[in-house]
Amino acid sequence: MNVKFKMPKFGRKLTGSSMLKELLLTILATTISIVLTFGTAHLVEQRQAEQTRRLMAMTLINDINESIKTVQKIMEDDEKSYYISQYLMENIDRLDGISYDTLSCFIDYIIPTSNHDNLYFKKNNENIFNSSQDTWRTLNDKKFLKNVQDFYNDRADFEQRCKEEVFFQKPVTKEEEYHLFMNTNDLRSYKTYVATCRKFLQSLRVQNYISYSRQRIGFYYYFLKSAINLNEENKFLMNITEQELEYFVNETYKTVRSVKEKEIVGTWETVMPNNIQESFEFCKDHTVTTHYVEYFDCGNLGKMILRYSIAGTWAVEGDSLVMDFNMKSYKHEIYENGVTYTPDRADNVAVMKKWVADRLDFVKQLEKNSRVAQSTNINESGTRLELTDADKNTSHYRRKQ
Repeated sequence: MNVKFKMPKFGRKLTGSSMLKELLLTILATTISIVLTFGTAHLVEQRQAEQTRRLMAMTLINDINESIKTVQKIMEDDEKSYYISQYLMENIDRLDGISYDTLSCFIDYIIPTSNHDNLYFKKNNENIFNSSQDTWRTLNDKKFLKNVQDFYNDRADFEQRCKEEVFFQKPVTKEEEYHLFMNTNDLRSYKTYVATCRKFLQSLRVQNYISYSRQRIGFYYYFLKSAINLNEENKFLMNITEQELEYFVNETYKTVRSVKEKEIVGTWETVMPNNIQESFEFCKDHTVTTHYVEYFDCGNLGKMILRYSIAGTWAVEGDSLVMDFNMKSYKHEIYENGVTYTPDRADNVAVMKKWVADRLDFVKQLEKNSRVAQSTNINESGTRLELTDADKNTSHYRRKQ
């Protein structure tokens, strides 16, 4: 773009050759150009610095949110297992009629290497925050910096107390757990499983561990209350909205996008161990059929196979995949063809068959509510599908070729 400058009035009054006027005009144009160049560069630099500051703040805020989710999950597991354990204690003489899943939840609750003891925080962002002076200079907000430092200190104290305080120590030691699983057959059949649960339920240390659940849950609750309040203040200090944070998380940690109806059509297989095969067959007429196969090892007797299928309809509503199943279409069968046994082992096989039938968790849920709505994402290539239920549990599927 060509810009024409007029000679200022003081220049018009000067006498002499036109060369002097041209010189003054050149100096004026150069000065204006320098001011504009450096001024614009400064504005761009300021904008980039603010963008970097907000991205760094959102990284730390999300890191705190992830820790909050971890503790929330531990608290929910403890509370759920507490009520299951209380129920078992009240029905200790009638454990034979209780499902294997309920009994196994109790065993997981009291052994040290179970999911209920899986307290793990990622420390990458904390390490960067504590070791990088650039992070502190970029954020440049004393209150925000103090909040983040306070949280990491509180989290370290939380971890230490969970490891050391007696209320959190599992009633079964690691040595006892090893002996239980490796040196006995106490968990190899439904009958012995029931007997093992009854023995533990009658133990004073197990009863005390169950009763201390209130103290543990109270400890989790106050940590969560403090962390949530602190992080809400962080969002306020940095003027970050929930929508911005959600967009940041999706763009930073997920290379996925919302799914379209035409992309759902086809057969999707779950990504599971070899002993489990599950698939959804989505048709263009919006009908869906799910097929499930699971192989159960019966030790030296062979393998038992569970199969079932259910049909229904499907639709994409917003960012969710909604499936409505017709329970009248439900078919299931337990195959014993691969199990070889003598007449004296018939009772053991019957117990195993009952245990296998109790594994139909998905079907039990559908009997209560046949409509399943899950938020849905698909990867860029359209070959991987992610489904997330109301409890934030995710399942991953790959398109069958």
